[in-house]
Amino acid sequence: MFGGVRNLEEVILSDLEKKFVFLSGPRQVGKTTLAKRIVREKKGIYLLYDDEEDRQKILAKSYVSQSWVCLDEFHKFPRWKSQIKGVYDKYHESLHLLLTGSARLDVFQKSGDSLFGRYYLHHLHPLTCGELRSSHLPPLLTDVGMLHEGVDSVKPLLKFGGFPEPFYTHSEKEHRRWSNARRHLLIQEELREMTQVHLIGLVEQLMLLLPDRIGSLFSYHSLSEDIRVSVPTIQNWMEIFQRLFIVFKITPYFRKIARSIQKRPKYYFYDWSQIPDEGARFENLVASHLWKAAQVWTDVGEGDLGLCFIRDRDQREVDFLITKDRKPWFLLEAKLSETQISENLKYFSRRLNVPAIQLVLKEDVERREGNISVVSADRWLAHLP
Repeated sequence: MFGGVRNLEEVILSDLEKKFVFLSGPRQVGKTTLAKRIVREKKGIYLLYDDEEDRQKILAKSYVSQSWVCLDEFHKFPRWKSQIKGVYDKYHESLHLLLTGSARLDVFQKSGDSLFGRYYLHHLHPLTCGELRSSHLPPLLTDVGMLHEGVDSVKPLLKFGGFPEPFYTHSEKEHRRWSNARRHLLIQEELREMTQVHLIGLVEQLMLLLPDRIGSLFSYHSLSEDIRVSVPTIQNWMEIFQRLFIVFKITPYFRKIARSIQKRPKYYFYDWSQIPDEGARFENLVASHLWKAAQVWTDVGEGDLGLCFIRDRDQREVDFLITKDRKPWFLLEAKLSETQISENLKYFSRRLNVPAIQLVLKEDVERREGNISVVSADRWLAHLP
């Protein structure tokens, strides 16, 4: 087991006193470790659907006699929702149930959802600067230009990624071994369940081509030509990659933006350590911090947060726009060392009338011009979850 308390633990424990909790996230991100810690502290039980003996107990619902229970990977059972609905309706006053899974557990919270009103959904992300600084979730930012004392986790995170095992090992050799094993696990187990077996080699080829396209406007057509499959096939595979938490997608913001692009997205990895180019890897690290903050703050009810980017047909672009309640909140540009404020950042900050951050990997940078701050990543990212 690697690392200490995750910053979602307090809120999950609180939510379990009210409803069931679903915990979703990438493979190897620490869901099982966190779940076992929670039920162990409450003297509860942990059951893994992949284990034959545990599976029999789960399907027989023998766990309902317990007070605190974790069901891991139960979403692999085709009728898991109907069982959980029945269990909640009958036992929720005495049963504190935590479900964890790496795919297909993200149930849309809407009126048509058969489990609506019976659960809270949380996402466990890779480690970030803020989580390494504190085991408590920080509140929603009140001043986006607010700074914290510098933390020393940015460069190790950039090198080893935010998955607990390789990060805490701090070994290049072990990181390579872990990365190879995780890629094999995703391809041989997860992707085979969701993709035609005879195409698995092409799916692996797509996965290997993605690191060089991170942070750029994504062209399904270009990849379809490289791999020699149809555009809809590439789109379907990218949807699968999202469901498996291999990548996440952000789309362009176009309201109030003249001549904006409106269709082509960008993709980023949950494991940014796989990206060879340092600039693209740093941009992905920042994207992951913002993506996590938006999801976590939304999950806990701080607001409706979203992550977009901006680009117009005159080639002006800013890496990220964070929205709050569907309105522009602040802009952010990621740079390795450039402290001269981006003209594009100035333009879109004026156009949208929002503050902006130019985040640099370089240390000991802090200055402000109007409502634009130029600041070191280690001083700003520590404010995020």
